[in-house]
Amino acid sequence: MDKFVETQANNVELAVEKALDELQVTRDKVDVEIISKGGLFSKAKVRVSVKCDIADKMAEFINGVLERMGLASRADVEDKNGTIYISISGEDSGAVIGYRGETLDAFQYLALTFLNEQKTEFKKVVVDCENYREKRRETLTALALRLADKAVRLCRKIELEPMNPFERRIIHSALADSAIADTQSEGDEPFRHVLIIPVGVQLKDDRPLKNGERDNGRDRRRDGRGNEGRRGGREDRRARDGRRERTYDSKKERKPRENEPEVEDGNVYLGYFTEKDDFVKPAAQAGPPKYKSFGGKKRF
Repeated sequence: MDKFVETQANNVELAVEKALDELQVTRDKVDVEIISKGGLFSKAKVRVSVKCDIADKMAEFINGVLERMGLASRADVEDKNGTIYISISGEDSGAVIGYRGETLDAFQYLALTFLNEQKTEFKKVVVDCENYREKRRETLTALALRLADKAVRLCRKIELEPMNPFERRIIHSALADSAIADTQSEGDEPFRHVLIIPVGVQLKDDRPLKNGERDNGRDRRRDGRGNEGRRGGREDRRARDGRRERTYDSKKERKPRENEPEVEDGNVYLGYFTEKDDFVKPAAQAGPPKYKSFGGKKRF
């Protein structure tokens, strides 16, 4: 809400000066409305209102959003060099930042939307909370340098996870002057990502290696036949040494199994054949059936 006062004096100028003293502001920051110019038997009356600039409107909007979200945080807004800086601080800073700054990016999108509705001159908007942007910048810069060295070492392209435009610009800036790697953005929002490409080396594979994915190039066969893993290596060594795995010929007749000798007491558990090819079952055992458990030798 605009702050204003109404004052009276012998003339308009004295009434305005009186209002400025009460509001503790300068003339360029107020709007003056003349209610009465005064005369011989009446005094001049003016209404002086403090101008509400875009920074104040933005602070009121962001603080209103924080209040409706039930967050114990407050926003301070500063309009400087064509950029509106919004700094949020308070007890619920973690909730304001969100996972990898997703909630903070949502606040920045709301702030840009509100600025466009005010129909003012173009300004950039930067929303930060507890210096998170600077810390994230340092983390992404170190990540970009480390992945550039990895791309050159593996001779592979490395694909980063999808990022917002702010974070992608950090990766591009970190490797802008690099002599070993180059960067380019690929994909469509919200899955647009940065690709780190090594410079001065011959790529082993055109398929980009995702960040965190292991390179299995060392397990591949060097003869280029496409077999992978340890099994392929062992098979190659066997072929070089002239060794072959043992195979059985199905057409070759196997040696017949020798007849098992009969038990002296005449009891054969599986039965036996007579001379007339009659199968004889073993005699039934006397007593209750015997059972054996899985883990013990106790019989019931």
